[in-house]
Order: sequence, then C-alpha cells, then structure tokens
Amino acid sequence: MGRAYGRMKRILRVLLHEELSRHCLRMLVFVASALFAQNTPSLLPTGQILETIACASDPTQTYALYLPSAYTPAKRWPIIYAFDPLARGSAPVKLYKDVVEKYGFILAASNNSRNFSASESLKGTNAMWRDTHARLSLDEQRTYTTGFSGGARMAGTVAARCESCQIAGVIAHGAGYPNATRPEKERLLYFLSVGDQDFNWPEVITIRREREEAGLPYRVRVFAGEHQWAPAPVFEEAVAWMQLKAMQAGKVPHDEAFIAQQWQRTEAEAEDARKANNLITELSVDRSLVSDFSGLRDVTRYQQKLAELKSSLALKEALKKEQDQISEQQSLMGETAPRIEQLANLQSDERIAMRGEISSAMSHLKAEAKSNKNEQKRLVFVRAFNALWAEGIEAGQAQFEAKHLATAQEYFQLMSELDDDPWPSLLLAETHTAMGNRKQAMRDLRDAVKRGVKRPEVFEKDKNLQALASDPDFQKLVAEMKTKSATP
Repeated sequence: MGRAYGRMKRILRVLLHEELSRHCLRMLVFVASALFAQNTPSLLPTGQILETIACASDPTQTYALYLPSAYTPAKRWPIIYAFDPLARGSAPVKLYKDVVEKYGFILAASNNSRNFSASESLKGTNAMWRDTHARLSLDEQRTYTTGFSGGARMAGTVAARCESCQIAGVIAHGAGYPNATRPEKERLLYFLSVGDQDFNWPEVITIRREREEAGLPYRVRVFAGEHQWAPAPVFEEAVAWMQLKAMQAGKVPHDEAFIAQQWQRTEAEAEDARKANNLITELSVDRSLVSDFSGLRDVTRYQQKLAELKSSLALKEALKKEQDQISEQQSLMGETAPRIEQLANLQSDERIAMRGEISSAMSHLKAEAKSNKNEQKRLVFVRAFNALWAEGIEAGQAQFEAKHLATAQEYFQLMSELDDDPWPSLLLAETHTAMGNRKQAMRDLRDAVKRGVKRPEVFEKDKNLQALASDPDFQKLVAEMKTKSATP
C-alpha cells in the first residue's frame, strides 16, 4: 500500500511539473486511485453485448461492455477502452464484438465521452476506468485505447497523458494525434486507419510519413470509405498487430502458429504491393516485416529490401505525388475554410452574402467529386468537400455549446442543404429543442429518419433531446422506428 501511494505521489508531481489542465489532472488523480482498487469476481454475463453498465461510483456515468465467452476472473485479460465522438458506446462494441471474442480481449466503450464536452468526457473516462478495474481481472501490461474522430483524439490523450494507465497502444480511426500534436510517448504503438474519402486522410498520411522517418512503431490502413469507424476486418488487423507486438515484447508467450500466420500474411501483402508497383504500401509492409518480426523471424532479407526501396528515386516520386494530393486539398479549401469561421461574426446582409459564397464554393467541389474522371483527383475533391462540411458542423457545435443557438441553427441548416447526411437534421433538432421550438424539432427528427437514421436509441439516448421524451409525437416516432427495426 505504501509503495503504491508513493508511486501515485510521484505521478502527481510529474503531472504538476508538466502543467496539465485542471481537468486532465483530476482525471489522472482518479485513475491513480485505481491502484488501490481490488479486483472482485465479475457477475456480469459473458459473450453478449451489455449496452449500459452503470458505474458504481457514479451511476450517471455508463459504458457498453463485451466480455469474451471464455472470460473468468481466475486469469488476467487484455482490455480495449473505446471512445465514440457521439457518446455511442454500443457502436464500437456492436461493430467489433466478434474480433475481441476471437482474440480474447475485453471491450469497454464510454456512453458519456463525446466531442465538444471535455469535462464530461474526462468524467466518463474516469468512471469507466475505475469501474472496470474494480469489477474485472485485467492485464495491466495489455491495456489499449481506441476511438473514432474526436474519440480517437481522446484515446490518444488517455494514452499519452496518463502515466499510471500504462497504455500499450492506440487504435485510431479517422483522426491522428490529440489536437494534431505529437504524443509525448513516442514509442507508443499506434495503429491508424482512415477512409480514402475521409477529410482527415492528409493528417493520417502525414503521421505515417513522420513515424516512418523516425523509425517509430506504426501501422496505417487506408480503406475504401468516408469518415467512420473502420470496418471490422481492419480492426482485427489492428488487434492482431497489438497481439504480435505483445509477443515480441515478451508480454505474452509466443504463439508460433499465430506468428507464422501473421508473417505469411504480411509477406503476401508485400509481394502484392510489389506486383502492383504500389511503392508506398510496399514501404509500409517492408517496414512491418523488419520492425514487427525482429526477434521472431530472420528479417535480414527485408532489411535489405527496405534499405533499397527507401533510397530509390521511384519511391521519392510516389511520395511526392502523395504530398501533392495533400497540398491540393489544402489549396481547394483555402478561401472557403476561413469564410466558414467568419460566418458567425457577420451581421444580416454580410452573413447572407458569405453564406452564398460558401454554398457556391462547396457545391462546386461536390460536383467535381462526382464527375472528375481521374480517381486520385476525384478523391481530393471528395476530401476537400468533406473537410469543409465537417468544419461547418463543428462551427455549429461550438456555437451550440456557447448557447448561441440562432447561429448554430444557421450553420446546421447550411450544411443540411449541402449534403443529405442525417447528422445536421439531428443537430437542428437538438438546437430547436434548446430554443423551445418542439414542433420544429420534431420535423427535424422526421427529416433525420428520412435521411437514414434507423435506430430509435439515437433519439432516446440523446441528452439534448430529453425535453421531447414526454411529447406524444416523439413517442410515436420512436415507436414507429422500433416497429420498422423489428420487421425482418
């Protein structure tokens, strides 16, 4: 007990020296207190999704949980803590339950951590951490974090800032480091995934280039898709990589069959990249063969291949073309991005004119994204449009959090007109609910359903819609959605 208390004091002195925010400090004090928690046998069911586990220390904080079927408190288990930008803990658990079942990992996902709510996110993270450490038998050397978008940044924040957490690795989806800054723990394992249409593609690619240049451990997977949680096969690749690195580090016994399978799969990927003349993929895969299998296999041949590839003019040209795509996206966004930011500060006629300029510029990008025959250029237009659209949504959310509801409404309405995604309609419903305009809020919710929202819990669990919960129209809409979702 005295040793653990001394360790906690040392952690707090370091944190004070680094001048972390008051909220981060509070979070880590709570986390450090988990050192004293005694694991007790879990009475929770295994092999099934538990969407709402209330934390014993604070029942207002909940998380979704999946315990593998073989879970028993008689041994210690690896755990992945997940963060969704909209506080939908069940989203990653439902998506990845089969992966964690296969590899024997626990998955816990906060129902409170969300974008634009730092204090609530830290509070929810605290409570989830303490509750899982009190309930479950966990392997402290194999604790990981994952998240999507702002949740990826939250996952990185926990890993980089919490010394006592001893996070072994981060699986980031659709975003890079916390607040676009380099994490303090550079040796931290980082697996990054991003859709080829994701507006954060340049950020993830830049991090890949930096980590490759610095010789830091990484894996990056680009998949066909937009800004989203990665498909389950990509997440499985990430978990398998973390498992392989744990074996390499001696944290778990070597599983020769598993190592052989990963070696063969990675060699096959390297060969496919060479046949396709995809030099950037070849670079990443050769790097994996060298760094991820060192000590597990003879990597001499791939060390030579990696050195030859890195010195080749062809690779330099491929990297230049990749950088050109990043620069072109920035150029396409150049004039419109500051206009989106300025919109909130303008009055009447100026605001109307600026709104028209934004709409015209973004509509042009969207048209090019649909019609351009060059696939690489088309993807640049797609990402540029998506980036500006996301900036508009985030600007509206910032106005909403600041209680500037009329301005938030204008941002959400503009983005709703530019794309048929249901998110702006949901945000408009939240905004009109806060304004006290329940009839308009219900129209917004019905529009969100038309645009693609199918799950009634999206509305039921939205804290910003709680004022509508007793409204007969709201209850009717939710009942209709439940009936449809139950129909085969």
